[in-house]
Amino acid sequence: MIIEIDAEGGFSGIAAAALHKRIDVEAQAEPVKEELSNAFDAKELQRLAARECGDCADRISYRITVTIEGHRSRSFIIREDQLPPEMLDLIDRI
Repeated sequence: MIIEIDAEGGFSGIAAAALHKRIDVEAQAEPVKEELSNAFDAKELQRLAARECGDCADRISYRITVTIEGHRSRSFIIREDQLPPEMLDLIDRI
């Protein structure tokens, strides 16, 4: 599984908020692999993307693309307020 995360936006679309991360989940140690697989499961991302976003103005938007070998990629647009704090921490760590 490959996870790609692109972020943009934030206060007035400040360029400093832009980021791109790419991680090969299979290349990670087992505990990290399990954590990433659970957090970035397509059903979980779909659930998060469907959550109501209160005041999303001036928030960072994340485009999270998950590619599983032999399958199509799936992309989700999720705003900062739709992500739980532990997932934001995980994104920062990877």
